[in-house]
Order: sequence, then C-alpha cells, then structure tokens
Amino acid sequence: MAQYNRNYDIFLSTTQSFCHLCKTKKLIDTHIVSKDNEVFLRKFCPDCGETFVKISTDLEYYKKCENYLKLPDLPETALTEVKHWCPWDCWVCPQHQNHPCLALFNVTDECNMKCNICYHKAEPWKWNYKSLADIKIMHLTLLKVESKPDLIQVTWWEPTLHPEILGILKYLKSWPVRHLMLNTNGIKIANDENFVASLKDLWPWFEVYLQFDSLKEETLKILRNQDMLQTRKKALAMLNKYDISTTLVCVVSRWVNDEEIWELINFATREDCVRWIVFQPISDVWRNDSENDYKITLSEIRQKVIDTNKNWFTSDDMIPLPCDPHKISVWYAIKTIKDWNINILPVTWKIPREVITHQKWTVAFEQDRDFIKTVIETVSLDTAMWENILKDRIKRKLFCCWPDFIAPEYMSYKNVFRIVIMEFSDMYNFDSTNIKRECNFIIEPGKVYPFSTYNMFYNN
Repeated sequence: MAQYNRNYDIFLSTTQSFCHLCKTKKLIDTHIVSKDNEVFLRKFCPDCGETFVKISTDLEYYKKCENYLKLPDLPETALTEVKHWCPWDCWVCPQHQNHPCLALFNVTDECNMKCNICYHKAEPWKWNYKSLADIKIMHLTLLKVESKPDLIQVTWWEPTLHPEILGILKYLKSWPVRHLMLNTNGIKIANDENFVASLKDLWPWFEVYLQFDSLKEETLKILRNQDMLQTRKKALAMLNKYDISTTLVCVVSRWVNDEEIWELINFATREDCVRWIVFQPISDVWRNDSENDYKITLSEIRQKVIDTNKNWFTSDDMIPLPCDPHKISVWYAIKTIKDWNINILPVTWKIPREVITHQKWTVAFEQDRDFIKTVIETVSLDTAMWENILKDRIKRKLFCCWPDFIAPEYMSYKNVFRIVIMEFSDMYNFDSTNIKRECNFIIEPGKVYPFSTYNMFYNN
C-alpha cells in the first residue's frame, strides 16, 4: 500500500546538488519538493543521509519563475569541452545556457578591508595586481564568448587600489560596451576628489557599484569588521557632487540587517545619484561561514520589500528576470522629485510577460523594433506621465537584462530607480539545472566562469 511521505507535499522536479554538511565536492541526487507552500532541496548524501534546504518561502512565486523562463542566449563560443559534466567543465562549456550579461574583471587580490563576509578571504597586503596586458588578454577572452558585451564590472577585491585603475577603466570604455561599472567599498571615492573627478570623464554609461549594507554602526561591524557608514555617506556625497550614477549593493544576512531593507530603500530613493539598490542574500563561501540560520532566500527578501512598501508597489511589480528567474528578481520604476517630494511610479507590471520572454535578445532590447513598439504602447496606456512622448525621438535606454523605461523628453537616466534581488549559489542551495542559467561571469585570461561556481570551486 502506498504511503504518504510527510516530509513534503509535492514533488516538483529532480536535480543534483552538494551536501552542505560534509561539503565533499561530489554531486548527489536531489529532489525539489514543496511543503506548506515553501520549496526545498531534498538531498540524499550517502554519508550524511537525507537533508532538506529551503530555497523559497513562496511556492507560487517559484512557479511564476518557471513561467518566466525565456529561450537561452548562448555564449558565442564554448572555451572547453564537456568532459566531466557540470560544474567541472565550467569555463565555459557548451551546456551553459546564458551568455555573460555581466562580465566581472578581477584586477587585484589586494584590499584595504577585512570583511567578515568576504567570499575570497581578501585583506591588505595581498598585492597581486593584474597588468594592463593581462586585462587586454581578459578582454579578448570575453570577446570570444560575447563579441558585444552589455555590462562590464571592474571588481575584485578593492579595484581602486590598483595603481593603473583609471587606465584599465579607460581601456575598457574605449571598446564597444553598453555599460561599465566600478565595484568599490568607497574608501578612495570618499577621500580622493581628484579620483572622483577622473571617473566623471568616463561618462556616459559609467556607474559606481558601492557597498552599502546597513545604516547602523554595530551591524556594519558584524558584516564588514568596521563601521563604514560615515565613509560611505561621504563617498555618496562625492558621487552626488559629480553626478555619477551609482548602485548601492547590500549583502543581506538573517538576524543581522534583514529588518533594514525598507530603511535602505527609502535612503536610496533620496540620493540623487542612486539608480539601483541591489540586495544579495548572504552566501556560504570562503571567509563567510554563514551557516543555515543566517541564510535568507530571495523570496523572503522580496516579501520584505513588498510588505514594507505597500504604497509603492505590489507583488505584481517585482518579477523574475527571464534569463535567470529563480536567482534574480527585478522591479523598475520612475522617480520624480517636485518640491522635495519623491514620487515613485512602478512600471514593471505594465510590461506583459510574453513581451519579455518571447523576444530574442537578453539585454540588447533596442535591436528588436517590435519589442520597443510594444513596450512604448504598453507603458503609455492610461499614464499621464507619457502624454508628451515623441515616438520618433524616444529615449530607449535599456540596461542589464531588462527594459529600462520609456522616457518623455524632459526625463533622463536620473529618473530611473530599480530594486534587484540577486541570489548566488553555494553548497546549500546549489542546483545543477539552475546553475547553467547563471549570467554573471568571472573573466580570467583564456577562461570565463559563472560567478557562483568560480567562488565555490575555482577561486584558489
């Protein structure tokens, strides 16, 4: 007689993962199951037995992610053959289903901080700067996989310490790239105005990706090993002064800063230079041993955003990113300020799912005229802000996997405001099916790696 397994309600699919208890680098059979409207990886380790890892607190949103899957935009060239299967041929093999939406250039192992959550054990006195010649080889490697890069981010670990950082940025900006970003802890930006003025010379389509995890001193000491709040506020003042587009990136840890999410969003909307705020659930890699109690899922952060900001948007506004829907959730809005009052107008929900998932580009939407026409017509409907649109002169600024917004002539990139939740894989939540969709890539000379697998296995 068949017997109901009370460990789960519904069997959803099968995949492979790793045991987060013994952490041996051997793939194990794994089921994706639901119980009480939550979703789990049900793992079967021959040494540790059966375990469950929660990957979503929202079964309906998990199903919605499946509905947002789009046709893959494959890398133009595979740099290795399939010999040992995923993730052991990971630089990058023909099985991978996404091209590099975001190409990360590692320029140095040197850092002027020693964060408790660092996924590389970065700290001062590492030195190891990549030369401009190395950067050129890395760039040629990227061009083999992606001949027209959409977004390049100079990073790893504190790139502003590199003695040739401005030369590296100028070199990358001189090639066709739709957007260039600099990832930083903000120390140099806060204290070197000449450097910030030089960054302004990289305009347009240049952005600073600024660590900004908390507005509380004690929380920053837990996450970053020191109070960085005044330094980061000073950095923001510099970026505002020179009108340099900025993304605030917040690593989120349960019991540490997860209750600050609305406060951080509200803070971000009031900074003129800020265009994005990105929330990254903490990952269990290298120095950061987050353990399961401190881990938080994308769906939990998404729900906190929705619950704490009911006046701006609903659950329909924050939707899966089609190229990697289970790992990235996005919300786009227009920000206007009048008489010191901030108005936020959500636009994501106005774009039909079919418009996104059925068009043929992942990032370069402006190349698809039918797509542009549909978005213009959709967003224009019943919205007073769009009355003055001149369709033959429309500003089609599109950025990082999602349509930006369709702007009346009096608006600019300064009117963009976006929230992104971006989750990476580790030993807890690794899913061999989903990892093939990761679109953030680490670029090394001759090799490109999905970001998560690089941190888990290749970052020696």
